[in-house]
Amino acid sequence: MMRISFRQATIADALFISRGFHMAMLYDDASDHQIYSFARNICVREDVLYSWRNTIIALVNDNPAGMLTAYDGRYYHDMRIRTMNLVKQHLGIEFPGMEDEAVAGEYYLDSLAVMPEYRGRGIGKRLLQKGIESGRSLSLDITLAVDPINDRAKKLYHSLGFKPSGTLFIFGHDYEKMKINLKIS
Repeated sequence: MMRISFRQATIADALFISRGFHMAMLYDDASDHQIYSFARNICVREDVLYSWRNTIIALVNDNPAGMLTAYDGRYYHDMRIRTMNLVKQHLGIEFPGMEDEAVAGEYYLDSLAVMPEYRGRGIGKRLLQKGIESGRSLSLDITLAVDPINDRAKKLYHSLGFKPSGTLFIFGHDYEKMKINLKIS
């Protein structure tokens, strides 16, 4: 029997969070060096976007199966600058012209990933529901960005109440921003 539970990430989850981030960003071909460097230099910190502090972990029978990194958008801009400087410093990657994905008044669901062996079991949806609950508990609108050609993800987000809310230029591409407006949901 599959038992799914959730917990706040700890600093010991940095490597798992790094793997999840790379999967969420469609970097399935990331090298072990990139994943370890990202974990060691970014995910262990408390003051960056992809921090363990901003992440919840889904467990299946006590084994890490998925993760969601989410946070209050009022902290986004400063965390983004700090994070992208670290990405440039440690991985040599830059993203010029990147827009702020979140602003004050929003709870931003940033990175969602489910390990391949656990996909198709509703874990991603349950992680999103946890993120939505967290945003609502803070009385914030809930937002996320999705690749406009990812119809499967958009269908899932629509089923949870997200509506299109503009576009964002992030990571060198245009994404669709989606929102659950707290005032009308």
